[in-house]
Amino acid sequence: MTGPRVLIAYATKYGTTKEIAEEIQDVLGEKGIESDLISVLETGRIDAYDAVILGSPVYMGKMLVEAREFCKQYRPYLMDKWLAIFVDGISCCPPGSTDISPLIAAIDEMYEYVRPAMKTGFAGAFSPTDLSEADAQIAGMVRPPVGDFRDHEAIRVWAQEVASAILELNP
Repeated sequence: MTGPRVLIAYATKYGTTKEIAEEIQDVLGEKGIESDLISVLETGRIDAYDAVILGSPVYMGKMLVEAREFCKQYRPYLMDKWLAIFVDGISCCPPGSTDISPLIAAIDEMYEYVRPAMKTGFAGAFSPTDLSEADAQIAGMVRPPVGDFRDHEAIRVWAQEVASAILELNP
């Protein structure tokens, strides 16, 4: 008997969310769980997976449009699968803040389409270099703090909790 098949789908603009997804995949691998790490833009069929982990940055209080579209498109499959969602952001969660409720609110907006078994938010990273023109304008207005504020220990702890929940599945 093989273990559960896990899809880790992510949306990202500048790579931070993909890096968090890779970190989660590493933890799952340490627990003996095999997973496929795929951009939501490249995801094909998901019906063969027993569990899905979805990651997205939060911009202007919402999950990235590609992640929202993923939830809408795959709703028939996601409603019957074990699902965990993580989001990351910087502008709504200042460094040092432990209040992730603005990030969780972005996940909760997707309840019309999905019902995650687990969800969380992480502080993200922001660098003003290589921004699109539109993002540079928004950053000029919002003035997010510059730096990498990810808490890698918190990411690993959540990933271990996700791994434990996935291992309890009976595929």
